[in-house]
Amino acid sequence: MVKRYTAIVVIYLLCYLSPKIPGFMSLADLFPNQSQGYGDIYTAVFFVTLLFVSLLLIPERNLRIEEKKAPLGMSVLWAVGGVFALFILQILATLIEFSIFGQVSASTHTKQIETLTKYSPFFILTVSIIGPILEEIVFRKIFFGSLRKKIGFWLAAIISSLVFALMHQDIQHLLVYFMIGVFLCFTYQMTRRIAVNMFMHATMNAVVVLFSYYGSATGLIYLLSR
Repeated sequence: MVKRYTAIVVIYLLCYLSPKIPGFMSLADLFPNQSQGYGDIYTAVFFVTLLFVSLLLIPERNLRIEEKKAPLGMSVLWAVGGVFALFILQILATLIEFSIFGQVSASTHTKQIETLTKYSPFFILTVSIIGPILEEIVFRKIFFGSLRKKIGFWLAAIISSLVFALMHQDIQHLLVYFMIGVFLCFTYQMTRRIAVNMFMHATMNAVVVLFSYYGSATGLIYLLSR
């Protein structure tokens, strides 16, 4: 299991850093628009990564699971209610940031994503579905899940959520991503169903993407986490 989890993390990091690999941008330049090429190629890389990760997780289905999962009905309540809780946490984090900095600028991370999705509709799949699924596997199931067994819930949640926040490369909005991460760790702790986390994370991102396209309050939608 350790070897498989290590392989998953390495594959994810390679996927995440793939735009830095020589040749990536050269391929993107072959498209009519570089942003379109970037988004389409990055989406393909994420899709292939998800396939490999899914294959590596198949053996777990044959393992005896010791942890008791939450009942299906309770899990559904967590999944649906958790989406609302995530947005409330983002509003709270934004208010805290405003009280500290006095002015909160739009997220550069989200601006980049909005640009890519406008030129590359396929990239919406990465932001709304593939990305959240991979992040829940890596940061909650593997990272948090492994740390929790050794150092307990809270310390594991803090460390994994801090790494999750830093990976978004948006220091001014670090608190937003951190609070999202902690809540997702708490959800996984309560339900022991990573599918619940995936649904919450994907739904949150999908709502933000829809608002960025059709909503008028664009300034309130910079709180996107991948």
